[in-house]
Order: sequence, then C-alpha cells, then structure tokens
Amino acid sequence: MEATSKRLRAAIYARLSRDSDDSTSVETQLDDDRKFCELRGWDVVLVAVDDGVSGSVRPADREGFGEILGNLDKVDVVVARGVDRFSRVTSHFAELVEMLANAGATLADVQGQCDLTSPYGRFVTTIMVAFAEMERETIRSRILRSRVALRQQGRWLGGAAPYGFVIIPHPEGGKCLDIDPDEAPQVLEELVDRLIDGHHLTNEIDRLNNSPHLAPMDYRRAKAGTWHPPMARSDWTYAPLYELLRSPVLRGFRVEGKRKDRRVVRDADGEPIRVGPPLLSDEKWFALQAALDANATNPRRPRRKATLLLHVANCPLCADPTLYYNSREYDYELKEPKPEDAPPQTKRMDVYNCMAAKSKKLREAGPCPGVTVNAEKLEAMAKDWFLENFGAAEYMERVRVGGTDHVAEIKELEADVEELSARTASLRGTALDAILSQLQGRSDRLEELRARPVEPERWEKRPTGLTVAEKWHAGDTAERRLLLLEFGVRVAVEPAYGARTWRPERVRITAAESSLDMRAELEAVADDAV
Repeated sequence: MEATSKRLRAAIYARLSRDSDDSTSVETQLDDDRKFCELRGWDVVLVAVDDGVSGSVRPADREGFGEILGNLDKVDVVVARGVDRFSRVTSHFAELVEMLANAGATLADVQGQCDLTSPYGRFVTTIMVAFAEMERETIRSRILRSRVALRQQGRWLGGAAPYGFVIIPHPEGGKCLDIDPDEAPQVLEELVDRLIDGHHLTNEIDRLNNSPHLAPMDYRRAKAGTWHPPMARSDWTYAPLYELLRSPVLRGFRVEGKRKDRRVVRDADGEPIRVGPPLLSDEKWFALQAALDANATNPRRPRRKATLLLHVANCPLCADPTLYYNSREYDYELKEPKPEDAPPQTKRMDVYNCMAAKSKKLREAGPCPGVTVNAEKLEAMAKDWFLENFGAAEYMERVRVGGTDHVAEIKELEADVEELSARTASLRGTALDAILSQLQGRSDRLEELRARPVEPERWEKRPTGLTVAEKWHAGDTAERRLLLLEFGVRVAVEPAYGARTWRPERVRITAAESSLDMRAELEAVADDAV
C-alpha cells in the first residue's frame, strides 16, 4: 500500500445475506461506509453490493466483490461495515487478505474489528472471522432445525403452490396448502377422470391446449394479476403435467425431491405427513397411477395422435399381433405437363402394419410375410360393422361397485418398505434410528392390511339414455377406440400375399361373447317388431 500522505482510494462494499431477516440493510451499510471514508479523508472510487449472498460464498465468486477484485489496480483499501461482511469462513478470509496484499491493497471495517497493520492485529481479525464462521453455522443449524420442525408439522416451506392448490396461513403459524377455490381443481378432476377412462395424456394435452383453460404458469400469473388477454398464452406440456399427476402432493402429502429422487416425507411411524387436504381421493389416485402405467410413454417422445384401431386391429400370424398406425407420403407425377418450378406432388396413404412388415429379419424367420393395410379403409370398415351390429343398442355405462381388497394400498406399502429398507444401508446413528422406526411402522401397517378379509369388487351396468351410435358420434377418436375395446371388438387382417388393391375379404371382425349376446337380443327384438 502506498504512503499514508496520499489520499487513499477506497472501494466500499455491502453484503446482505438471505439467512437473516434482521441484517442491517444495504443502504445503511453503504451510508456507514461513506461516513467512515469521509472521516479518514479517503476517496470513494468504487461501490459494490452483493444482495442476498451468504457469507459462506467465496468473495471471488460473488458478483459484487468480483468487481472490486477486478479493479484492484485502482483501489488501496476495501471498506465494509463489519468483518463478517467480507466473509464468514476463516479460510476464505485468509485467502482474501493474501490476494489484496499481493495487489498492494488492504481491508478496513467501520466497527474497527479489522486491523491488518500488525501480526497481532491480523491474529485478532482472524479470530473475529472465526467467530463469524461459528455464528453462520449456528444460524444454519437453527434454520435446518426449524425446517425439520415445520416439515413434521405439515407446514408449507416455500415456493409456488402446485396447480390445484393455494397457500394459506396455518392456524398455528406458518403456511399450508388448501384446495384452490377457482377452476384448477375442476380442470384436474376432469383430466384425471378421462385418463382413468382410458384417454392418453398426449391427446388430453391437445384437448387442453384447444380449451379456454390456462396452462399452470399462466393460471398462476393470472391469479396474481400479471397475466391478462391479449397476452400470449403458454402451452400445456407433457413433462410437467405428467410430473404433477405422478406426485403424491395431489393426495395432500408433503413431498421432497424430484422425479426419481422424489419421496414422501414421513412421521416417526412412517405415516405420510400432510401439508394440505387431498385433491384426489386414495381410490382415484391409485386408479390414476394404474392408468398412467398402462399408457406408459417416454415423456420426451409422446404419441403424436390417437389411432382408432390400436390394440383392436391385429395380425393373426405375428408373435406380437398388434397392428401399428404409420403415416406415409409418396411422390408422384401428374399425367398432364407441369411447370418446371412447380413443387413436387405428394400423396398421403396412412397404413396399419405389423412388426413383420417393418422387419426383414422377422419376415425371414417367421410365418408372417408382413401385413400392411390402408388405414382409412380399414377404420371405415370397422366403424360400419360396429354401428351396424351395436349402434341401435342402449349404451350401458360400466360402474365399479364394492371391493375391499386393499391391493393398491398394499402395493404402496410394499414400495414404502422397500424404499425405507434401501435407505438404511447408508445411514448411521440417529438418522438410522429414525428410518428404522418408520420402517417398523410401515411394516406393521402392511401386515395389518394383509390380514384383513377381501371382498372382491364387481361391475354393474347402468343406463345412460344414449344409444351406442349416439355415444360413438359424440366422442373423439380416443373415446371411439375405448368403445371398441369395451365391446371386445377385434379386427384381424390377413397378409395380402402380393396383392396391391384393397380386399375386404382379408378382414375378419369379431366381438366379445357378451357383446354378441347383446346383438342377438337386438335381432330378436327386430324380428318381433316385424
């Protein structure tokens, strides 16, 4: 540092940590710094601030202090209100002192704790920083204990509420979740019901994007008054919606972690801790998870569209009998001459084909030479056959009645026991004791449910006031496919064996025995009427 006869060039610094609400404000710190420099006749040449930055962060890694370090050739002394503003980690502080000394600069603090002009002063300053470090650890421990207590008490710890919920004051202090009084729960309930009925999530996202319902982000902004027409709308997207539908928070449970690391927070007995009321009942939650499992799709590669005959049309010769929908486009030449700069002409012909049609290896190894059939004509034939045979019948809705087999809850408890057992391998001491207590509680509950009597569920058919034809015409492609599956319709397509034209005789359509009994009853009624 240069001789004291010269006016020193000072950089004043303020830092406010997010750890403490009662910290001195940035404005007050800077005002104290300026008064300190004025009393000593120092010129303030640089002002730097780190707002919301912990004292545990290395000074060189902070944006504000980094500006000071980048201009040390213009600074003789760095001033802060207290030593703890520089750092709360002893090793970081020592590193900072050495860095400044190498550049010919030093530190000073308004409270007079920092004296680097003598070995004794540097020793005392280091002790002060060590105390600041201890204070930081004490604050951190207090915050962690507070969070653990709030977590165990079912408080909401912060962040935006999940879609379908709102944050409200807890009667005993803090925050918790409650059901959103506006439209979000109804939107979710309709979506869940449709997924349970067999609709695919990808198609439901298309439906939501064509509906007036705002996507979760815009919905949250609209409730806060920061979104309104004619602002552009965000799209409903697969991954975050899938994540929400898989999250136990819909049951009102506290959840920590994301995706594969997500788990329910539990009490000492292993019971899930609730942070709000359930948006879905346990029965509906388990049904939703089963529906999502049945329609499992990589969230990054969802299906592009619903197909009418998926798992309805089949190849009788393949080991995997499913006929899959594929889109095809062909280039073709017009018969009449066309200008040279005219775009190429394409013809679209979507098809259903089996796995052998896609794999030369399967064709050579198996009995099937490959099945490919015009999708439009096959779907039209299946539709005409179905409506001709069942269109006039009254559509009866299947409703589940009774059933107390506890299968879903037992499956969930088995997963809990497996998760908790796996966690014991990496824990010791008090943490291990807590997990073992939870594991014992879950195991006891599992044994209790396994010992309960089982009452098989049954299904009843209830009238809807609609004919099957009316139900068909009112639905979209996905709903019509479910209707075909409900009646047990199967469409078997024989190989063409080289023929290139549409031949209806390749197609054989059947239905479930119970559905055929319904058709026989309709025919009998028609004969009596004659």
